This record gives sequence, C-alpha cells and structure tokens, in this order.
Amino acid sequence: MRRLLGSVVLLAGVGLTGFYGIRTNAPEIEAKVLKSAEAKGQSAIHGVTVAVSGRDIELGGIVDSVEEEEMLRTEFAQVTGLREMRTDWTVLPKVSPFSFGARWQNGSLSVDGYVPSEAARDTLAVALDAPVESLTMASGAPENWSGAAEAGLGAVKLLEEGVLNLSDTTLAISGIVRSPVEEAALKALLEAVPDGFTVETDLTLLDDGTPPAYDVEYNANTGLAINGKLPAGMSRRDVAEVLGFDVFSGTGATGLVGDAAGQLARIAVLRDWLPELEDVVLTRTVDGISLSGTVAPGVDAELVSAGIAAMLGGEVSLSSAAISVPDGTQRTNAASGETEMAQAGYWLPRVDFAPSVQTCDAEITRALEGEGVQFVSGAARLDAKAARAVNRIAAVVAHCVAKGDLTAIIGGHTDSVGNAAANTSLSQERAGAVRAALVARGVASDALQATGYGDTRPVATNDTEEGRAANRRTTVEWVDPADIDATTDDAATTAKETE
Repeated sequence: MRRLLGSVVLLAGVGLTGFYGIRTNAPEIEAKVLKSAEAKGQSAIHGVTVAVSGRDIELGGIVDSVEEEEMLRTEFAQVTGLREMRTDWTVLPKVSPFSFGARWQNGSLSVDGYVPSEAARDTLAVALDAPVESLTMASGAPENWSGAAEAGLGAVKLLEEGVLNLSDTTLAISGIVRSPVEEAALKALLEAVPDGFTVETDLTLLDDGTPPAYDVEYNANTGLAINGKLPAGMSRRDVAEVLGFDVFSGTGATGLVGDAAGQLARIAVLRDWLPELEDVVLTRTVDGISLSGTVAPGVDAELVSAGIAAMLGGEVSLSSAAISVPDGTQRTNAASGETEMAQAGYWLPRVDFAPSVQTCDAEITRALEGEGVQFVSGAARLDAKAARAVNRIAAVVAHCVAKGDLTAIIGGHTDSVGNAAANTSLSQERAGAVRAALVARGVASDALQATGYGDTRPVATNDTEEGRAANRRTTVEWVDPADIDATTDDAATTAKETE
C-alpha cells in the first residue's frame, strides 16, 4: 500500500514538473518557431506573413505560383518545433502571354493588363502619377519586366497619341509623333529597355522635319489648288482667303516647323493679277519664291511679269498661249466669277442684250467703268491690265456690230500737256491700238474706225492731275445704219469714256 501511494506521488510530481517546465519554456519555444518560420519565408517572391501561436504557424499574403506554394510548404514543414501549419494565402494565377497595355490620348494615360507584383504596381503608379488598381496581379512575367514597362511608359508619353503593348518580352509602341526631335527622344528612352526584350515601333510623323515647301496653283478653268508642306501657323484656307477664294483643292498640309511671317502678304500680291493669268504656279521653297505659267490670251506677258516681279520680290516667268477651243465655248472664270465665251482665240465676257444705239451705249458705259483702257506712259502700248477693259469692250462691240448692224468709232484722247500735234498723233496711235485689239478678238474690221482727237475734247480741267487723268481716255461712239452716210459729228453718237 505504501509502495502504491509512493508511486502515485512520484508520478504526480513528475507531471507537475513537466507541466511547469512547459509553461516556463513556452515563450522561448514560440520565439524559436517564429524565428525559424520567418527565415523560411525570406525565399518567397512577394513575401508571406507569418503568425505563430505556440508551435502552430499561420501563413498569409501572396504566393507567386503553385510551384512556389509547394516549395514554401516544404520549407515551412522543416521549421523546428512545428506542430501544425495553416495557410491563408493567395496564389497568383499564371498567365501566358504576360501582357500589359497603355494608351496615351489627350494628355492622359490609361492602362490595363497584368502586373507581376505590388512593387511593380507602385513603380508604375509613380511613372503614371496615378493609381493603377485596374492592373491585375499575376505570375508569369519575364525577368526585368518592370524596367521594360517603365521605359515604355516614358516613351509613349512623348507621342501626340499612341499605344503601348508589352507581351512577354516584346515591347511594341505605335502612334503619332510630332517631329523627328520627339522621335529621337522616344528612341533614346527605349534604349533603357533591359536586355532580353525586343522593341518594335510603328510611328507616324506629323512633321518630317524638312523645311516647308509648297505650290499654289491657279487655273482660270479649274480654280485654286494648294499642295505641299505649309509652314507652321499657315493653312490652305489662309492662302485661299488672301487670294479671294472660298473653294479650293489640293493636298497641302500645315507643318510644325517654319516661319509663316510675311508669306501670306506676298501670296496676296497675286490677287489683283489673277484676271490677267490663265494658269500659273507659285512655288515657295527654302530658297525663295517664284512664279511661272501663262497669261490669258491678249495679255502682255512681259509687262505682267515685270509688274508681278516688282511686287512679289521673286523670279517670275510668264509666257503667252492661245486657247484652242471652238468659238462659243463657255466657261466661268475662276478668279472673276464671270461667264466667258471663246471668240477668235480669246475669252470674252458673255453678253446678252438687244442691240441698239441706246443699249450699246449703256453697255459700253458699264464696260468702261473703273480704270478703263490704260497705256504705257507716253506710248500706244496697252498696259499690263488693259486686256480686262479691252475684252469687255470687244464683247459689247462684237455683239452690237453683229446683231445690231452698228458701226463703232474708237476715239483716242489725251490731256493738254506737251505739243498738241504730238498729242494728236499719240491719241491716233492709241485709238488704232484698241481697234487692232478688237479686230484680233473677232470684231469685223469694216465696222470699226479709229480716230485720234488729241486734247481737243476735254471732259475736265487740265489744271489738275485728276482732271488730266480724266481727259486721257478711250471712247466708243455708235453710228446707226440709218445715218451711215452722215459725218461723225452729226451722227447719233454718244461718247463713252475711261481714263
């Protein structure tokens, strides 16, 4: 009995000693388990959380893949003193291809696709200067993925607009780049893409960096066309407006380089000369400005060339060319908007009225409005813009002669400056020059007379420049068939005048 009681007491003592020992050493054991577990966790790609309770371990956080999960389980199973291991971690899905995309538009960058880690997400957030929660974490990214993505984002932001695609080890950037300057900067950034990645670019230049060079083409039949590269700040519409056109064609585009200062003003010089031109091309290059083409039939190419060159400040080369269309062919002149009819190789304004002395008189009044027929100073040579008035006169006279059976007397008049005999001779020559121009335009020669009046028929004082200018004029007088045998002074005539 005593032995039995002693055994019980001994066992109780041992149990109490063991229980006391365990309670006494529990924190030390837990600390050892925690230290060992944390050491094992260092190998995790994303880092795992470790919580220890006694000899039990609870693991959480993010595991990169199934393969890493198996490896971690094996590692943690070797923790000294481990009794039980529980896991509450997220295993990332493995994707292939590992893709990431970004779009740069209107100064804003949006992204989608996958990101390999929270650290990579933070890096991209800094590069984007915006949150990137839209990216899904996944495994399968190639080594140095973050470096490639960061370099690509910096490059795509140099585009006017564009797209980045990073698929496994291929980085592709496409879009619109402003000029070669930005293109070079973009490619320099892409040099930072880590080794092992392939870089592909598909870029469209808004401006190729070459100096502006363009053509302004005018054709009296087809109108205005503007082609080539215009300087920054100048559009096709700007060119059309200074030339007086609402409608235009051509493939001209505004560049991002070049100085437009003063160019529109020089182009605008052509506006007043367009009625004298049939088809011309104004060319602007880095070397300067030039004009070539043909003048309208009957226009003095030499005088027009000199006149335009003096105002344009560039080389001008114009020649004369006859039209080769049947008489009666009609067109709308692109510069004037007038309907014109081909006659004897010239384009004359189309007229339509019942001819009589009175109506022909009124039509000539309209034809001679404005500057009328002008001559080179002191000569009988029609000046650079005289063909406008001559064509208007020819259209009326031809109609009145052919349909009204009238005869026209072309009168030349001067001011009183200089010798009276010389003035009379000059006025006769000028009247003859106008008559010859009308005959060339198809007016019957036997229905035309030319008379020089010198300074004998002034319509204003010769004491002022304005008065003298009014006296230097060309007139057209009509002779009715019924009075064909009467003298010129007694005929039913009306003098119509122009400077």
